[in-house]
Amino acid sequence: MAQKIKVWDSAVRFFHWTMVLLVAGLWYSGSEGYIALHQLFAYGLASLLIARIGWGIWGSETARFRRFVATPGAAINYLRHTKPVVGHNPASSYMIFTLLALLALQIISGLATFDNSYMSDGPLVAILPASWVDVASAVHKFNINIILVLVAVHVFFALWHSWRHDNVIKTLFTGNTSGDDACQPTLRHSWSFFVLLLVLLWLLYYWQGRALLALL
Repeated sequence: MAQKIKVWDSAVRFFHWTMVLLVAGLWYSGSEGYIALHQLFAYGLASLLIARIGWGIWGSETARFRRFVATPGAAINYLRHTKPVVGHNPASSYMIFTLLALLALQIISGLATFDNSYMSDGPLVAILPASWVDVASAVHKFNINIILVLVAVHVFFALWHSWRHDNVIKTLFTGNTSGDDACQPTLRHSWSFFVLLLVLLWLLYYWQGRALLALL
C-alpha cells in the first residue's frame, strides 16, 4: 500500500527554488542594466552551484549524481514508457546535468565579460587577453538564450509529468511523494550543504560583494 515517503532533503529543495529565483533575477537585472545587482545575483548563484556539486558527491541518496546518472538508452526507454520514479528519472538527469553545466559556463564567462552598453567589467577582464574577453563576452550573451530555452522545456515537461503521473512540482516543495517502505531513500541532514554555502557566500562577499553593495 502506498504511503508518504521523504524523497528530497531540504538542501535539494532549497537549491532548486533558490536557483529559479536567481536565474530569473539574473535575466531581469541583466536585461534592465542593473549591473551591480546582476553581479551580486551571479555570485549568489555561483555559491549555490558549488554547494550543490558538493552535495551531489556526499549528500543524500537522491541528491548524489552517481545515483541518477543514466545511459542514453535508459533515458530513451524511460521516455517511451514514462512512469513515476522516486528521485530523478533517467531522462531528467540529462537536463539537470546540461543546465548545471550551462549555468557554470554562464558564470565563468561573466567573470571575463566586458559590456559596452553599460561599461561594466567582469573581475577577470583586467588580467585576460582582449581576445579571451571578446570570446567570453560573446559566449555570455549567447548562452543565456540557450539556458532560457532549456528552462522553458524543463518547466513544460515538469508540468506534463505532474499532470500525467505524479506531482513532481509539489514534491519539490514538500519533499514528499507516494511509495512504500522499500522505496524510501536514505536522506542525510543538510547542515553541511548550508555551511558550505554560507562559507562560499562569505568569501565572495569579501572578494567582490562589498564593492557591489556600495553601488546599489
